[in-house]
Amino acid sequence: MDFKFLMKRPDQEPVKGPRSQEERIVLAARVSYVGSKEHKAQRWWGGLPGVRYDKDGKPLRQKKEKTSICDLVTEEDRERATAWVRAAIESGQFKFFEGDQDFPKHVWYQAEGRSWFGFCVNPAAGQYKGWPMEEDERRAFFD
Repeated sequence: MDFKFLMKRPDQEPVKGPRSQEERIVLAARVSYVGSKEHKAQRWWGGLPGVRYDKDGKPLRQKKEKTSICDLVTEEDRERATAWVRAAIESGQFKFFEGDQDFPKHVWYQAEGRSWFGFCVNPAAGQYKGWPMEEDERRAFFD
């Protein structure tokens, strides 16, 4: 009788993402902020806005939660947001899950008096979208 199926796999240390400052700097140089049309209420560098509104005129995402409107719409805004994502990764302000590829799925950055949440939408290319979040949300998710 074969009892291999009863053997427990050895515990593996979970992947924690880029550990050293040098690894984070190299990784950060490869990321970009691409944004999301679902969070735009006006024309932006990616084209036409895609936000939808409910019957009361509040923005929402289909089959999801209410959405926030992002006012980053110019090419300068995109470059600024890319710098934020890079700075977040360089300083280790991210949550890296074992299933993430090269880039952390979630990052955060403090800029312009508020916290920003970055979400990796293309883990192969390191492309992020993001939105503002309240400080208590940041603490609950990242601390």
